[in-house]
Amino acid sequence: MRNGNALVSIALGAVLLAAAPRAGTREDLQRMEREMASLAARVQTLEAQTADLKKGLAELKAAVEALERSAQTADLRADLSEVRRRLEALQARLEALEAKATPPPPLPLPPASPAAEAGLPPAPAAAPTEPSGAPQKAGDPENLYDQAYHDYLQGRYDLALGEFQRFLEAFPTDGRAGHAQYWIGECLYSQKKYGEAKEAFRTVLERFPASPKVPAARLKLGFAHLALDETAQGVTALKLLIQTAPDSEEAALARERLRRLQSP
Repeated sequence: MRNGNALVSIALGAVLLAAAPRAGTREDLQRMEREMASLAARVQTLEAQTADLKKGLAELKAAVEALERSAQTADLRADLSEVRRRLEALQARLEALEAKATPPPPLPLPPASPAAEAGLPPAPAAAPTEPSGAPQKAGDPENLYDQAYHDYLQGRYDLALGEFQRFLEAFPTDGRAGHAQYWIGECLYSQKKYGEAKEAFRTVLERFPASPKVPAARLKLGFAHLALDETAQGVTALKLLIQTAPDSEEAALARERLRRLQSP
């Protein structure tokens, strides 16, 4: 990604070229300065987000390599599959952020008002009004979900757990609600809290039956039962996964785990 100062310089040059054919009023110049300051802040924010994503991407790549060297069980292969999905999601987000870093073309200066051409002082601008019902930045569902997911990727499971729970409380009908419930289960499972993880994965099946995370929730529900030596319940959960999503990657992992259980 280009350096932030270089981007700002390019945008500034474009604005100055656009303004060259005619002299702007003082208000025009002040508006241009505000736009440049806003653009510089956006570039700095995008650079910081990109740096965080690149760091997370490097950590995930290292995790994938480590798991590939040691993936000998169905549990580890399930984790490896999940890490790969996270890696792809991070790569997509990084590319999107780098695309956003290109500054937009400068806005053309407005034509001089009749009062300005006549040398009269411009009329005072109306004070901006705050739109009613405007969403608050602190309550943005995308920011909250992304922060929770980032903390999960960094292994901060307690923090991510609380953030996913707050996301569900604030946005229970959001399209990512089923995903958030699943990641609550993953946070608990990663902490070996298998009893609580079972309930979290079961909630995905009961409250979000149309979620794309249903096969993964059935798989980890079965694994949680087996981790608690609840073999019959674990086998039932894995067999139901195979019946309901026979062509999924999770079903392949369930078949392998069942085969291992049946081996002498």
